[in-house]
Amino acid sequence: MNNYSPTILVVDDEAEMRELHQLLLLDAGFQVLSAENGKKAVEVLENADNHIDIVLADVLMPEMDGYELCSYIKSQENFAEIPLIFISSLDTLEEKIKGFECGADDYITKPLQANVLSYKIRNLIELRNRNSDLNKQVMDSQSATMQIMNFYGDLGQILEFYKVSIGANSFEDLAKLLFDVTGAYGLNCSIQFHLPDDILNFGSKGEISPLEANVMALARKKDRFFSIGARLIINYNAFTLLIKNMPVDDEERTGTLRDSLGVLCNAVEARLNSLLTEKIDAKKNQITEVVQEVLDQTKMTFSDIESANIEAINNLMEEIETAFFSLDLNDHQENRIREIANRCMANTNKAFEKGLLLNAMFDDINENLSEMVNIKK
Repeated sequence: MNNYSPTILVVDDEAEMRELHQLLLLDAGFQVLSAENGKKAVEVLENADNHIDIVLADVLMPEMDGYELCSYIKSQENFAEIPLIFISSLDTLEEKIKGFECGADDYITKPLQANVLSYKIRNLIELRNRNSDLNKQVMDSQSATMQIMNFYGDLGQILEFYKVSIGANSFEDLAKLLFDVTGAYGLNCSIQFHLPDDILNFGSKGEISPLEANVMALARKKDRFFSIGARLIINYNAFTLLIKNMPVDDEERTGTLRDSLGVLCNAVEARLNSLLTEKIDAKKNQITEVVQEVLDQTKMTFSDIESANIEAINNLMEEIETAFFSLDLNDHQENRIREIANRCMANTNKAFEKGLLLNAMFDDINENLSEMVNIKK
C-alpha cells in the first residue's frame, strides 16, 4: 500500500504550464497524465485503462473550461469521488465560490509551491479513502439493518404460523398454512410428508408431478440444506420442503430467507409431530374401544352360556325326580341315576367357578383399557 503511486491528471491549455506541473508532480513521486482542455480530459477519464486519483485543472480553457469539467466529473457516478483541484491565477472570492458551487475540492492560486501542492494532493487522497471506507461501513450497516428488518418481518409471519398451526387438524391443513407464509415471502414451494404408513405430497400451486415427488424423496439422502441453482431443499425427520425460486441473485435476501425458513421448518416439525401423536393416539383409542366391545360381548355371551347351563341342569334334576314316580325303578337304580346327576352338577359347578374367574379377568382387562382412554366405567 505504501508503494502505491497516485496518478494525477493535469488539465491546462498552456503547454508550458502542463510541463511545469508534470515536473513538479513527477519529482514528488506521482504518476502524471495530461490533457489540453476539458474535452480532452473527459476522454482521458473515460479511457478504461486509466485510473485517475486526482484532477488538477485550470479554470480558463477553450471548448470546456474548468468549471464545466468539474460539473461533468461530479455528475458522473464513475468519477464523482475523484477529487478536483483548481489551479488558477484568478484569486477573487467570486471565482472561489463558483469553484465551490460546481463541486471542486480545493482551489490553489498560481504560482504553485511544490510542497503545498504535494501536501494538498496527498491530503485529498487520504480524505477520499477515509470517506470511501466510511461509505462502505454505512452501506454495510444499512445492508445489515435491512437484513435484520427482513428477518424480523419474516419472523412475524412465523410467529403467526405458530399461532394458527395449532388449529391444523390434518397434514393438508398444515401444508396450506405453510404455503401461506412462503407465499408471503414470494416463494413457490412443495412439501413431502413422510409418515409411518404413507407419503403425502402437496404443492403451493396444486398437485406436484411424479418427477418432483421422486426428486424430493431422493434428496432426503442429502444434507439438511441442499441447493440446486435457484432450488433449495430442506430435509427434516418427517418431511422435505422444496423451494423452487430462491432469489439467488440477491445474496443477502437469500441468506435471510435460509435463516427464516429454518425457523419456519422447526415450527412445521413441532406441529407435525403433534399431529402424528394425535393420529397414533386416535388409532390406539379406536383399537382399545374395539377390544373393549369384543370383551364385553364375549363376557355377555359367556354369562348367557353359564345361565343356560345352570338352567338346563336344574331342569334335568327336576325331570329326573318327576320320572322316578312314573318309572318302575328299584332303590339301587334311582340312587345310581342320582349319583350320575350329582356328579354332572359338581362338574358344572367347577366350570361355573372357572367362569367366575374368567369374568374377573374380563373386568380387570376392561378396567385397564378404560384407564388407557380415560373412560370411567
